[in-house]
Amino acid sequence: RSKSALLSHRRSGLLAAAAMAVRTARQTNGISLGAGCRVALLYGAVLATLLATAALLTPGPGGPEAAAARVPGAALKSIVRQTSTWLHAWAPLASMPQAERLQLLIEENQWKNSLVMWMLPEPLVQALSPLAQSWLRCWILCAAVYFIVGGLWAWYAYACFGDVLFKPNAIPSMGYIWEQIKVSNLSMPLYSLLPACTEYAAENGWLLAYPRVDNVGLPMYAVFFILYLASVEFGVYWMHRGLHDVKVGYKLLHFIHHKYNKENSMSPFAGLAFHPVDGMLQAIPYTWSLIYCPMHFLTHEILLFATGIWTTNIHDNIHGKVWPIMGAGYHTIHHTTYKHNYGHYFTFVDGMFGTLISPEELEAEMAAEATGTAGSGSSSPLKTASVAAVSTSATLQAAAADVQVHLTSRGKAIKGQ
Repeated sequence: RSKSALLSHRRSGLLAAAAMAVRTARQTNGISLGAGCRVALLYGAVLATLLATAALLTPGPGGPEAAAARVPGAALKSIVRQTSTWLHAWAPLASMPQAERLQLLIEENQWKNSLVMWMLPEPLVQALSPLAQSWLRCWILCAAVYFIVGGLWAWYAYACFGDVLFKPNAIPSMGYIWEQIKVSNLSMPLYSLLPACTEYAAENGWLLAYPRVDNVGLPMYAVFFILYLASVEFGVYWMHRGLHDVKVGYKLLHFIHHKYNKENSMSPFAGLAFHPVDGMLQAIPYTWSLIYCPMHFLTHEILLFATGIWTTNIHDNIHGKVWPIMGAGYHTIHHTTYKHNYGHYFTFVDGMFGTLISPEELEAEMAAEATGTAGSGSSSPLKTASVAAVSTSATLQAAAADVQVHLTSRGKAIKGQ
C-alpha cells in the first residue's frame, strides 16, 4: 500500500509539474527556445520523411518497376512494387510529359483570366501581358470575395442576429468598419501579386504543381493535400509569430492589423486589413510549400482564395466551438493577449509550441481571478493583457497632461510678449 501511495504521489506531482509547465509556457510566449527548436526539427523531419515516401510511391513515367528499383532489399522492393501498381491504376495520366503538363497550366490560367477580362476593352486586354492579366484578375476576384463575403457576413451577424450573438456595445462601429475597408483595399493590389507570380512560376516549371488529379491519382492527391496543409500550417504559424516576436516586424508591419484589439473594434472586414507586405508574408507559405510538395494547382489557388473567407470568419468574434479548428473565439484571444493562438486553420501547431489557449480555458482563468481562487504567484493571460492596457492608458494620460501644461505655458508666454 505504501508503494502504491508513493507511486500515486509521484504521478500527481508529475501532473502538477506538467500543468505548471503549460501555464508557464503561456505566460512566457510558449516553450523555451531549445525545446521549440527540437519540436520544429522533429516536425520538419517527419514531414520530409512522409514527402519522400509519397514521392517514391507517386505514379510516374517509369511505372512500378522504376519505384521498386529505388529501394534496397527484395521484400521492400516487393511492397513498393505492389503499392505502386495499385496507385498507378488510379492515375491514367501519370505518364503525361512535363511539357504537356506546363501547357495545360498555361491554358488553365488563360481560362481563369477570361472569367474577368471580358469586362475590359479588348485593346486593353491585348496590350496586357499574361502576368499582368493574372494580377488584375486576382485583384478583382480578391475584392469580390472581400466585399461579397464580408458584406453578407456582417449583415447576418449584425443586422439579423446581432442582439443574440453579441453583448451590448460589442458590435463594431461603422468608423472601425470603414477604416478596415480602406486599409484592405489599399493593400489588395500588392496582395494580388503573390498568386500571379506563383502562376508564372508554375507555368515555367519551377514548382511541383500538376494540372490534373489523374496525373497522380486520387489517393496520392489526398496524401499530398494533407502534407501541403501541414506545411502551410507550420509556415503560417511561424510567419505570424515572427511578426510578433521580431519587434521591427511588428512595429513596421503587423501593428496596423492589431489596432483592432477589442471585440467592438473587430469585424469581418478586418480580415484583410494588413500592411500589404504583412499580408503577403503570411500567405507566402502557400507558395513556398509548392517548391517541395506536389500539389494540384487549381486546388492550391482555391485554398489561397479561401483564406479570404476564413479571415472573414475569424474576425467576427463568434466562437463556433469546432475542435480542432482555430476559429474566431481563439483569434479574438490572439487580438487581446497578443501572445497566443498564432495558428491558421487548426490548433495543433500552437499546441506543440505552448501558445494555445482556448476560450473555455480563458473563461475558467477569468472566473478564478474573479473569485480569488487563482494561484497567488500566477498571472493569467487576461490579467497580463489588462495590466498592459491600464499601463498604456496611464502613459497616454500622463503624456496628454504634459502636452496640456506645455501648451498652457506657451500660451502665457505668447500673451506676455
